Amino acid sequence: MATTTFTKGIEAYEDNVTFGTGITGTGLLHSFGTRKIQTFVGSLADTDTASAYADGDCLVELGTLDTNTPSTIVTPTKFFIHRALVFITTVAGPTLVGGLALNPTSGIATNAAVVSSGTEIVGAGVASFNPRISATDSVTEIDLDLDAAGYHIFDPLVQAPIANTNLYVFATTTLNGNASAGRFTVELEYSVH
Repeated sequence: MATTTFTKGIEAYEDNVTFGTGITGTGLLHSFGTRKIQTFVGSLADTDTASAYADGDCLVELGTLDTNTPSTIVTPTKFFIHRALVFITTVAGPTLVGGLALNPTSGIATNAAVVSSGTEIVGAGVASFNPRISATDSVTEIDLDLDAAGYHIFDPLVQAPIANTNLYVFATTTLNGNASAGRFTVELEYSVH
């Protein structure tokens, strides 16, 4: 195997880097075998400011999770979500609490139901997996406060079907105000199995 020497920091090579079998970096996705770290940029600019949002309604679609694996790995059937780091740079404005969900359907419109046909991966509807007992924990996650600037860290340790590749932010509180100022970044760490 040849040795490659980087003369700049890894950031300079993020556009398309391969470090041997199963380790790649492409833009906002980094893959290490079945383990993925993917970054999504979120904006509530297109939320419907004239209508009310209810529990489980879509705020914004963030993007698609990667399902690629090295050719020697069994075809994956599930996502396992390790961590979600949400950094809110600009608060939504009115009180707005929600979560993250994976859904098999792309293009769900803002203010349409998203959780009922998908899998909640961050929020109060998630029963976390406890790695100390290797079973579902008796503690549930909390919702994501989109009106609180700064870091919000979730370790849900939950699974979702591999077909649920589309990542959404959804509301859990009724929203009757203008939340279009909200801006955030989601870094999702997950595995495909």
